[in-house]
Amino acid sequence: MMDVKGSHPEGPLGIELDRESAVPIAAQLEEQLTWLIATRVLGPGDWLPSIRRLGAALGIHHHTVRNAYRELDARDLITVRHGAAATVKEFASLTQARPRYAGAMRAWGVLIAAHVPFYLPFLRGVEIGAAETQALIIVSATDNSLVKSKLQMHQFVAAGVRGIIAASMGRLVQEEFESHGPGSAIPIVYCDQPVQAEESIKFDDPRAGLELAEHLAGHGHRRVSLMTPSLEYPNMAALHRGFQQAVDSRLIDAVDVLLCGGFSIEDGASAATAALASAAPPTAIATVADDLALGVITAARNAQVRIPDELALVSYGGIDVAAFVDPPLTTYALPTQEMGLLAARRLAARIRGEPAQGSTILPGHLVVRASCGHHPSSGTG
Repeated sequence: MMDVKGSHPEGPLGIELDRESAVPIAAQLEEQLTWLIATRVLGPGDWLPSIRRLGAALGIHHHTVRNAYRELDARDLITVRHGAAATVKEFASLTQARPRYAGAMRAWGVLIAAHVPFYLPFLRGVEIGAAETQALIIVSATDNSLVKSKLQMHQFVAAGVRGIIAASMGRLVQEEFESHGPGSAIPIVYCDQPVQAEESIKFDDPRAGLELAEHLAGHGHRRVSLMTPSLEYPNMAALHRGFQQAVDSRLIDAVDVLLCGGFSIEDGASAATAALASAAPPTAIATVADDLALGVITAARNAQVRIPDELALVSYGGIDVAAFVDPPLTTYALPTQEMGLLAARRLAARIRGEPAQGSTILPGHLVVRASCGHHPSSGTG
């Protein structure tokens, strides 16, 4: 059984009851217990305090607690049996977590893969779009974790969000909602991942890979190492298909996959250090994220490998800092702010009851700088 005293000064399990609120005390208790279940403070199989014990601890009548437990039981969140302790159940549907007294607040959930510079303009676009309808956005990063993604789905729904924007986490979010059945759905706009969904906005990743390969081929490179944590990510696989198209078109001879541990600068430096020290070091590297390319620049400098004379480097993403490193980075810039703004407007439309728009592909463009050296057609790298 859960300790009703807990470690919270507000009350047992951190429960705070506002006796001045227009929301009935039983409903407040019901919703706060729902939140504790959604956040896994109370997990499946946990026993709840007895009705009289919790009532005494909160200073409310035990009938009020009974009413809250009865509603939770009706929503299939707990099991209440006469003469036995109430126990927490596993979610069968995400709609179970929706609060009944969410009020008039317009809150949206926004999921991103990680707190990295790439998502800053995207979030800026979402904020601009949300402000058009006076919506509040709640941002959370999943760290590419299915477990964390599931937990955040439950938290978003329990917080009463009216819709969700999922950036680069489309597959994980889609799997979570589909696992709870069709009745669990709330409006979702998927971004930056080629999932099959009613509402999705994606970049033209195959085109980006092809143009990066064409650029390297223009510098005389016939073999390219594509640095990526994995090709299991759908957008990374789509980028790789663009490079493979360049191989099929005989623009380059081969694209080799250079695996790294993640998307950080440190991951790029570690993978590049090992590659440059190998028996056959690469002469051209394309990274799937600009942060990885910054790590490659660090590794090359430490190995006394000159960029672009001994190693050509291109990347994907177009973050601001790419223009200010030494040498400035040639990268495929993406309209991330435009994506965020469009996603916000699409979500607002879905919440209003308008039909889904389907899939939209946003093109990027190559920004040529010095990390490949002199290019015959442009006079720059």
